[in-house]
Amino acid sequence: MKLAPAGPHRQPQGMRMRQVLLVVLAALAGCAPKVRTTPVAVDEDLPRDQVVAPVAATEITRPEAPAGTGERTGVIDRARLVAILDQGPGVFLRQVEVAPSLRGDRFVGWQLVQFVDRASPLGAVDLAPGDVLLAINGQPISRPDQLQHVWDSLRTSNAVVAQLWRGEAKFELEFQIEPKLP
Repeated sequence: MKLAPAGPHRQPQGMRMRQVLLVVLAALAGCAPKVRTTPVAVDEDLPRDQVVAPVAATEITRPEAPAGTGERTGVIDRARLVAILDQGPGVFLRQVEVAPSLRGDRFVGWQLVQFVDRASPLGAVDLAPGDVLLAINGQPISRPDQLQHVWDSLRTSNAVVAQLWRGEAKFELEFQIEPKLP
């Protein structure tokens, strides 16, 4: 993994990606209960001759994952979300540990390794160690700029929809952000 130049305002890209992922997951934490199936966007920025096969959910037909003990749908208060975004992602580094999930040598998504803070509000969301986050709001998250785009878009989004794999099955977390913006 390449690291960005170190400095007072620069972080390694891997750390930045983990931080953005954690904030997106944290955005899902302020929730209450709707399941919808949306195809995961495939990373289209590779030249066609370099794309061996898509690794998104469309690669194989996956069954819908049975619901776990947490919430898959609900509502996030916009003011709470903005406050989380304003704090920056550092707070959430203490809540979960993630690692890249690869299929062969190609990045698929971010795998939840463990909840570090069991008292975290993320405990109320249907997430379990081993789940792989593929995309947020249909946007791939394989590169730091893609994660930054998702981060920035959360301020004006009216929903957070996360596409995930749990083992060989797929599922979504869908939380509306209220009040809605026009």
